[in-house]
Amino acid sequence: MTPGCHDPLSAKLIEKEKFNFIFIGGFALSSGQYGYPDAGIITLSELVNSTRKIQRSTSLPCIVDADTGFGGTINIHRTVRDLADVGVAALIIEDQEFPKKCALTEKVKILNFQESCERIKAAVKAAKENKKQDIGIVARTDAYPVLGIKETIKRIKAFKSLGADVIFATGIDTKKDLEAISKYKNLNLMLNITQNVEFSIKDLKKCGIRFAIYSQSILNGYVDTTKTILKTIKQELIPRSKNLSNDTLNILDFQKVLKIEKN
Repeated sequence: MTPGCHDPLSAKLIEKEKFNFIFIGGFALSSGQYGYPDAGIITLSELVNSTRKIQRSTSLPCIVDADTGFGGTINIHRTVRDLADVGVAALIIEDQEFPKKCALTEKVKILNFQESCERIKAAVKAAKENKKQDIGIVARTDAYPVLGIKETIKRIKAFKSLGADVIFATGIDTKKDLEAISKYKNLNLMLNITQNVEFSIKDLKKCGIRFAIYSQSILNGYVDTTKTILKTIKQELIPRSKNLSNDTLNILDFQKVLKIEKN
């Protein structure tokens, strides 16, 4: 499991706490880097440039949310190629219509089953044809909140058969449905964990869920803490942490920089 990452500093913090991989979430990156909600606003170039900065800041493998792939088949091929060039371990392709809607809204529109399969098939093919750098495909379905558990299971089975390395089922929030999807073995399932889920980490492990994502946790903490500090300063009080701490400097490898300068 890992929290969502939105910039190089949060990536360094995640690595310091000994998580196993970096998840570059769409909402976290779009809002944390550009001040936009996750509504298909940022471009492929912006995604690639931001991902490159994060990738360079950590030794952990990175999984990046590439939304719908930024268009049709040829766009998906370019998205896979460009993110592979950055060096990410895997990218996520979802089954929402293009242009996409934020998954937090009630207006999410899903491609039909055949179109969804064609999109995942295109991403898998692009990954296999990319000879410069190995890159995995995480096939995401947003079907659960819109079409229910039966359609979700139908899609995750199909996406696996098409060659997706990991299956990301969003919105699963009941223990019953968690158990329903976990019956299908060798899927390498990924889930996004929110405050409203009925199951625990113990339940996830019991069901064999390989990847649990807390996509908004760091971003929410950043906003809450920053607001508190800003209110403190505005009240003409001295914030508790007024200078750069040794911990912050250590995270940024400051001593390593000093050593290079001395040489």
